[in-house]
Amino acid sequence: MIYSICGFNVEYTPQYHRLTARSEKYIAEDQNVTPDFSLDITEDEINEHIENYPMTESQAEYVVAGIKFYRAIILRGAFFLHSAAMAVDGKGFAFTGPCGAGKSTHASLWRQHFGADVISVNDDKPAIRFFDDVPYICGTPFSGKHDINANVRVPLYGIAILSQNPQNSMHRVSTSEAMKVLMEQTLRSDTAEEMGALFNMFDKLLTKVPVYKLNCNISDEAVLLSYNTMKDNANF
Repeated sequence: MIYSICGFNVEYTPQYHRLTARSEKYIAEDQNVTPDFSLDITEDEINEHIENYPMTESQAEYVVAGIKFYRAIILRGAFFLHSAAMAVDGKGFAFTGPCGAGKSTHASLWRQHFGADVISVNDDKPAIRFFDDVPYICGTPFSGKHDINANVRVPLYGIAILSQNPQNSMHRVSTSEAMKVLMEQTLRSDTAEEMGALFNMFDKLLTKVPVYKLNCNISDEAVLLSYNTMKDNANF
């Protein structure tokens, strides 16, 4: 089966329910297209993952597929960013930070505020890829436990590093701080070639997309602050 994910034609054959179900919305219309790459997931790899991280076969296949997809896209100009990605009026926004920072909660507030006008691009692992020198945030099937994602790609206008705070405030961070967070919130490779490609993508991204620190509470005001701050400041 060929799947269209982040502009890549990807060939794989799910064996278990989770990967099968979560891949359905990404099935390519043209099944005769030549794949850009294939994901070969073996039973040995699934079983090895279960030995290291106790889980079901269905869960393990899904995780292994996500890792293999990520390794395949790094040298093709894309990477995962652990974040909740939203889109409004054709503009994409990513909310990142460590586990417990409130990414899913803030994304839920966006859905409440914007209603039908917002698209939940991905609630856990969207991919970022450049098209015609413009960075896009893309939906992928790899979206964590909530399975919130859409098979869309939109230009990325801003990245916000979330921190819970009683008072809402937002400011742009330095390039060095932004680079540190990007490294913390993606999957690192163990090869020099892939790490070099990753750093090159980070450098290019940070010339185009501002990164902010968002101190926020659970309120509609936090949504408006983040949206209004990021919606017009991308450099493309």
